[in-house]
Amino acid sequence: MSKRIVIVGGGSSHWSPKLLADLMLTPALADQTYVLHDLSEPNLSRIGRFAIKLARTLGVGAQIEMETDPERAIASADYVLITISTGGLESMAHDLAVPEAYGVYHTVGDSIGPGGWSRTLRNVPVFVELAERINRLAPRAYVLNYTNPMAQLTRALGLRCARPVVGLCHGLFENLEFLKGFFGLASEDEMSVRYAGLNHFFWITGLTVRGEDGLAWLRHKLESQTLPELRAAAEPGVVNSYVADELYRATGLIPYLADRHTSEFFSPYLTSAANLERYRIKRTSIADRQESLRRAESAIEEMTAGGIPERYRQRSRETAADIMSAIATGRPFIDVGNLPNAGQVANLPRGVVVETPVVVTPSGFDAVAMGELPEPARTWVERCANVQEATTQAALSGDLEQALAALALDPLCAHLTWSQVREMGLRLLRATAQWLPQFAGRI
Repeated sequence: MSKRIVIVGGGSSHWSPKLLADLMLTPALADQTYVLHDLSEPNLSRIGRFAIKLARTLGVGAQIEMETDPERAIASADYVLITISTGGLESMAHDLAVPEAYGVYHTVGDSIGPGGWSRTLRNVPVFVELAERINRLAPRAYVLNYTNPMAQLTRALGLRCARPVVGLCHGLFENLEFLKGFFGLASEDEMSVRYAGLNHFFWITGLTVRGEDGLAWLRHKLESQTLPELRAAAEPGVVNSYVADELYRATGLIPYLADRHTSEFFSPYLTSAANLERYRIKRTSIADRQESLRRAESAIEEMTAGGIPERYRQRSRETAADIMSAIATGRPFIDVGNLPNAGQVANLPRGVVVETPVVVTPSGFDAVAMGELPEPARTWVERCANVQEATTQAALSGDLEQALAALALDPLCAHLTWSQVREMGLRLLRATAQWLPQFAGRI
């Protein structure tokens, strides 16, 4: 019997094409029913036409359904992939502009800081509604979340959804790509990595390469070179990780190498225009995102009218297809995932969502124990995890004062007084009020 694989946000020109290709290129999933669900009919139609052509090009028997109604889309789903962004770029524009008036220069604004706070508050009601719908209509479904802020939304789903939930992100893959190039490896299978932390804020604590201590060798090289220099040599054209290099010098651990994400967990980098320049941290503006979206939509139209490029005949590094295949075949799969902490990071609070290796079986998702995070990384991570948890709970309960208190504890607000934090928070809430039903009439 055909399985129903539902992509919520299926009209996404960024996410859906590669996820659909991955799924169709996976033998256990190639001939299933793909339900693309999106509230935007034009976006849905664009991706639907592409999906039909992709299936024909790959020679698979996938059945494509397009559905704007959420009830019909979720009904009888076996897998639910979530790739949505409540309010889109219209709402995100406020996440960046309002904090900038208070000296917070977000680079991404999707995980923590005032932007991540605002994004959490408006997405949680949608995720609660989705969880309740899955409970009612899809009692067999496995839920895979790609939407940021990853920790907060995966936590909200896990609290309200009766089915197995995991959060997925490709951040670790950037570090693995560097390590593969640095050590001259043909495959990631030649190395084993220990890592733990938060989404966009994880730390590599151990590394074995071909049976040897790879982290010791990397540390040896870093005695005379910087991470930006090593990255430029291993990955020609890549020159960044100045923040990562500084954090390595402070901890002896390898952080997430994408400075535009990691920097958002520390006040000094994003509350100083001079530091943004000094550390060469790239900010992604709304105009950048709008242009990227325009190019992606144009590319989809061109492929649908013309031909599907060769890159869609190869799997991407995303693991959603591997996870679903493991569940379908009963063959376990291990990769990075986000789950509530049940002890996999021994010295972080229970319940907060952490990023570690995860084992996938038909029973669901089980985290792999990674032991303790060394100091000071643990303190930094715990501080941010507590902010994310408090924000999530405020979003779920509709407690306005708790939400503002969580914002005041955020590292990116450390330079602001309480009255400034409250003023900024209320400005954000009022600017995005149409997406905040839990605070209706109180902002």
